[in-house]
Amino acid sequence: MDKVFLKIPKKSEYMSTIRLTSSALANLNGFNVDEIEDIKVAISEICTFFIKNLKKSTEDFEIDYQVTKNKIIIRVTDLNDGQIFEERLNNDMSIMIIESLSDNFNYDLKNKSITFEKNKNRR
Repeated sequence: MDKVFLKIPKKSEYMSTIRLTSSALANLNGFNVDEIEDIKVAISEICTFFIKNLKKSTEDFEIDYQVTKNKIIIRVTDLNDGQIFEERLNNDMSIMIIESLSDNFNYDLKNKSITFEKNKNRR
């Protein structure tokens, strides 16, 4: 298993860097174009969720990638102070999109992190 860590400013201007890093890691491990697009959309939605629900942005995002030949697990943690309440998760469009594109999805409100997993299609 390969592990890659990215610590990047919590700014929408860096979204393309996050998407590019995510797609490059998936591509290196043989994910197909549709799977890579799902990964890019999911990571964008996670970052968007944090940007709109935790307004403070003096600290970075920490993104942890775990890549195997069959799956990629990505955890995004918002290092800023603040709190996210569970009610926000239940009706948030970003969360619904992430859930629909992930093979496994969970969140840790206490630590302000969201983890999703995408499995490679078996051909």
